[in-house]
Amino acid sequence: MQSPQDEDDIGPVERARESLYNPVDIPRRRTPLSPAEERALPHAWKEKDVLAPHNGAKHVRLASIFLGIAVLFFLASLGVAGYFFYYGSNSVSTDKISIGIQGPTTIAGGDTVPLSLTITNKNPVALENATIEIDFPDGTRSATDVLDAYPRYVENLGTIESGATVTRSIKAIIFGAAGQTLNLPVSFSYGTTGSNATFEKKSSYALAISSTPLSVSVDALTETVSGAPLTFVLTVRSNATVPLDNIVLTTSSPFGFSVASSSVPLNNSTFVIGTLAPGASKQVTLTGALTGQDNDQRVFHFTVGTANSSQDPTLAVPYMTQDATVSIVSPFITTTLAINGNASPSVVLSPGSTQNVSLSYVNTLSTTVTNATISVAVTGSAIDYNSIKTANGFYNSANHTIVFSSDTDPALAALAPGGSGLGSFTFSTLPAGASSPTVTFSTSVSGTRVGQANVPEQVTASATEVAKVETSVLFSSRASRAAGVFQESGPIPPRANQATTYAVIWSVQDAGSAVAGGTVTATLPSYVSYTGKTSGSGTFSYDSVSRTVTWRTGDLAQGGSARGAFQVSLTPSTSQKGGIVALTSTPSFSGYDRFAGVQISSAADSATTETKSDPGYVPTDSMVQ
Repeated sequence: MQSPQDEDDIGPVERARESLYNPVDIPRRRTPLSPAEERALPHAWKEKDVLAPHNGAKHVRLASIFLGIAVLFFLASLGVAGYFFYYGSNSVSTDKISIGIQGPTTIAGGDTVPLSLTITNKNPVALENATIEIDFPDGTRSATDVLDAYPRYVENLGTIESGATVTRSIKAIIFGAAGQTLNLPVSFSYGTTGSNATFEKKSSYALAISSTPLSVSVDALTETVSGAPLTFVLTVRSNATVPLDNIVLTTSSPFGFSVASSSVPLNNSTFVIGTLAPGASKQVTLTGALTGQDNDQRVFHFTVGTANSSQDPTLAVPYMTQDATVSIVSPFITTTLAINGNASPSVVLSPGSTQNVSLSYVNTLSTTVTNATISVAVTGSAIDYNSIKTANGFYNSANHTIVFSSDTDPALAALAPGGSGLGSFTFSTLPAGASSPTVTFSTSVSGTRVGQANVPEQVTASATEVAKVETSVLFSSRASRAAGVFQESGPIPPRANQATTYAVIWSVQDAGSAVAGGTVTATLPSYVSYTGKTSGSGTFSYDSVSRTVTWRTGDLAQGGSARGAFQVSLTPSTSQKGGIVALTSTPSFSGYDRFAGVQISSAADSATTETKSDPGYVPTDSMVQ
């Protein structure tokens, strides 16, 4: 048996081991609880370490100081960055370079285009070796010499100081197709002091082409018989204000067309037109045969433009393409429509006038055509439908159609082989003022014939012809002493052997389609001299040899007008006493109708010493004393 001391020396681990392996249950001695102050742990420290108190206030002060320094550094950095951002350093930005181009946004192809270029340097430093470049489209010519190509404008502007502005005026003759929009690329390059780098800013300028400098019109039948001769009349016209060279006309013919002849040599589907003066035209006739099945439709394409060079006729710049559609039909009754005796496919009519139309027809079949009916439908913006009248036909006002049938011509009940007839009607065109004024004639033929199977069959055919109506220009001429255009001198009424000055005022008003190249001319009598003083739109010139005054009004838009005045000095003779004296001959206006494609003209009364429009005018003021 162990002593209590021995038992105390046995640790709890040993006692647990004895309990596990000893089958005898050894009761455990429980010791009474002792007072807390008497309990002690063997091997424990006799004194408990006391921790020093935590100094929290000192740590808080250090963190606050650090945070304050960080905030101050951030604010200082932000201020420095803002200063350099808003007030700049020596850095250069393309956003601070302004490139402005002013000029027309819509031009006619072949016009001289004036452009005003403005470059402003808003950077804090100067731009060195500044260079501007503008690329023009192919075919652009120099405004000083139309024969010189002008592909681009390049100029070294040198140094552009901070805040400085540089302006330049540029002119070029620019071509393009009608309806085309051209973009002129603009490039501005520069350098800065202390840097070898070259910087660049790009921009562009848009131009819309309202009309083409070259046009082509096609006159041809819309229907043909397979294998029959087919002729195309091609008219190439220059609408430009300067001569154009290296003009070519290319053709694209459909399958089944063979060329028989042409008025201009055809080289690989290209006609070389050469050079055309402003407003000049050249006609090309192409004849061939088109083969195919009945009811086939074939399309021909004709394109006009300029070639690469006089040695290379390849089309470089196309300006206009005109298509012509031809149907292959089996003929049975042929018709010919003539307007005012003109059977051409392209007829130009005068506004506000009566037109006479005749329609001839022939049965080309070897059999009789029964119940033949020929009708002409008339449509268009330039026709007065209430004026349509016919003597040997019937006018159906519901659909504006003139009908020739057995009701009006008994021969059409049974039109024998080779049988023919003639119908006619009249109508009036409206006064000028409509946009694109035309009159369209749609002719249709129907009838019954005996076919190859010896059974009746219905036969029909149709053709369409379009007539254009030219514009009308109202032109007036008068003299004035009180118009205030010039400072006039001399006695009124005018006196023999004494000089009296007058202002001659010309006015034109376009009532219809646009007119190009408007010109007014008149000659001065021997007793009238040209002083050289002019006013108004357009430009005046005087030929002292022929004594001719010329006023170039320029282009007139639809409904546009122009007004100009020039001063003359009258020195009447004693032989003219008591009479009214003419200051000019009868003036005349001429121009090119862009829509109708014809030259138009107008005349006005000559200006005299009668100044009826002047306030306070009395008839005796116009008579030489």
